[in-house]
Amino acid sequence: MKIGIVTFVKCDNYGAELQAYALQKKLNLLGYDAEVINIEKEKGVLESSFRSYRDAIINRYKRYGLIKGTMKVAELVKGKYDTRKAFVANSEKVEERHKIFEAFFDTYIKHSDQFYTLEDMRQIQKLPYDVMIAGSDQIWNFMQTRYLDVFFLMMANRWNARKISYAASFSVSRIPNGKKAMYKQYLENMDAISVREIMGKDIVESCSDCKATVVLDPTLLINRTEWVSFIGRKDYLLENKRYVVVYTLSGSHYIYTLAKKIARKLDAEVINIKLGFSKVDGDDGIIHICDAGPQEFISIFNSAVYVITDSFHGTAFSINFNIPFTTLLNPASNINSRALSILKQTGMEERLIYDDGSNKEPSSLAVDFEPVNKVIEASRTASLEFLRENLA
Repeated sequence: MKIGIVTFVKCDNYGAELQAYALQKKLNLLGYDAEVINIEKEKGVLESSFRSYRDAIINRYKRYGLIKGTMKVAELVKGKYDTRKAFVANSEKVEERHKIFEAFFDTYIKHSDQFYTLEDMRQIQKLPYDVMIAGSDQIWNFMQTRYLDVFFLMMANRWNARKISYAASFSVSRIPNGKKAMYKQYLENMDAISVREIMGKDIVESCSDCKATVVLDPTLLINRTEWVSFIGRKDYLLENKRYVVVYTLSGSHYIYTLAKKIARKLDAEVINIKLGFSKVDGDDGIIHICDAGPQEFISIFNSAVYVITDSFHGTAFSINFNIPFTTLLNPASNINSRALSILKQTGMEERLIYDDGSNKEPSSLAVDFEPVNKVIEASRTASLEFLRENLA
């Protein structure tokens, strides 16, 4: 049995690249013949989507009112502008980092020899796979790609391959009424559906007559020891140093302030796995790493004594590696369901702080991971059973 995985790759995103690695790695360790299909991820869709801005703006006015909401919207617009401007100004560094991600994909992820554009995938008549898996990450988020039919594996109907999803994410908390008929058609074309978030299960079952199983993100199918032995760089950080690690997608100002406070308590340095290149208030006095690839990401997390993040995968790796952490979420965001779901599943809601201006701190820097590990192990077993059952 040959398995082809369709997911986001080579998009310079740590979570996307590592979940793709993890799924093909685990499937091959289980004895299957699985590979990621070498496809492009369409760029710029989210940034150009009016809905993504509209929802973000509406949420800020709903939460903060007219005056403060306007200030928050201005901050949002300025942040987006500064980020784009910095990327243009640092185009050479952007390209260097992209090469690091491509090298990781080529070296560590088993993938198809053939490269396909998304248009190729829409028109393809035959691929050498008995089973197609729609992999994890935000592949079913209508704001991320306009080629949803590819990520719902519609092309596989042409050669009667089995079509399943593993830990697919909608990211959003609801599907607009105008898109529900499309989602119903796509969902009901799948042979078996698993999703990453509790909210995703609700979306599947409200938009279609299908049932969905909630499973672990692929990165949680591999434990800490395996991650480090498979791809971790053991020489990346100094062993005699203590590090508080920041991994932020939003560039929150407060996340840096909080990191410094916690670092002082733990006698540690602050390392920021920096995604953008713009200066953010409060990020001085921090070690910024702009050229880390997926291997270095694993090594940095493995060296952390504490993590502060607003990312789903930052939260997931902290849980998986048993690193005390704080998840700091913007209460006006419409994609919080990703991190909220994993916190709820593991009973770790107390690790959550909302970045609402109150500048709260975690009540404790210590975390008892023993009950959490039991939940993860049981979920890991159930997730693998979903795969085995639907690949039989």
